[in-house]
Amino acid sequence: MSDERLILSSVAPGGPVHGLAVVDVDGEPLVVCTGFYKLWTWAPLRDEWLERPLASAFAAEYPDAENDIDSVAVAVSDGRVVLAAGGDEQGASIWDLFSGELLRGNTHNGPYIASIATVKSEGPPLFVASSGIHWDGAELWGLGEEPPIELEAGSVWGLATARIDGRSLVAGGNEEGVTVWDVANGEEVASFYVDDEQRSYAVGFSEVDGRPVVVAGTDSGKVYVFDLAAGEDDDPIHEPATGHEGGISALDIAMVGDRPVAVTGGEDGAVRIWDLAGGRPVGPPLTGHDARVEAVAVITLRDRPVALTAGRDGTVRVWDLAL
Repeated sequence: MSDERLILSSVAPGGPVHGLAVVDVDGEPLVVCTGFYKLWTWAPLRDEWLERPLASAFAAEYPDAENDIDSVAVAVSDGRVVLAAGGDEQGASIWDLFSGELLRGNTHNGPYIASIATVKSEGPPLFVASSGIHWDGAELWGLGEEPPIELEAGSVWGLATARIDGRSLVAGGNEEGVTVWDVANGEEVASFYVDDEQRSYAVGFSEVDGRPVVVAGTDSGKVYVFDLAAGEDDDPIHEPATGHEGGISALDIAMVGDRPVAVTGGEDGAVRIWDLAGGRPVGPPLTGHDARVEAVAVITLRDRPVALTAGRDGTVRVWDLAL
């Protein structure tokens, strides 16, 4: 049992948490969480939960239908907080978070969503969405009426975005490893393979010794780190790290001082911190969740780096990442 890093624990009123995203509002972090057909925000500095009703994504067809959303992403556009979300039985749509107004809807038969992320770019808000088993590849779309841009790939389970050397990049975890695309033209710029019969359910970008790297967490519980400039046949920068008893379901990246780390959440309910340069765990697993961890997000809270974790036990926990 390891709880010396635990700062705060709060029970979500909506039950299990399937996904979360964080946005800065008036100088404070606001955490957006999905539950069963519900969306909530949590203000960790005040431990305050509020339900955020959303208009039906299928307003034109089924105005009274409930939204089935699991994966969420947020961005700020012209001072307004916008939410992009979708789920296992619903395509992606965009809402005004505070008013619940539908800004860009969907059709009832739109591609279902397994993962969604905010693209890190200098232009208007742009989102990327994928769905592991329902369709192949990923799509880029924004607030306008333009049709989404398709990124060609196989089934994509997890997504991450980064701004590196002036380029907006998207990484997608798939059945063989990780694919990286350039948002500007939708072209594939890199791909990396993990061991046979592993899926990359969670991915991220980081930097090790001044080099951009791609991090992948697999359903066998391994953490891979690849040099972004390497070729698809190149090995990871060190042996994959292991420690979870079961698959890795969520992952995020932090720089703690000058040390790059990954924070992972697993099917075993454990949270782990990894030194990406050395490929080693940092301390014992962080325990307390009694079910699968579905979401991890690294933020700064009161000037210290922390990790937010949440999952099927319906509890959001805040962990101190100071090493």
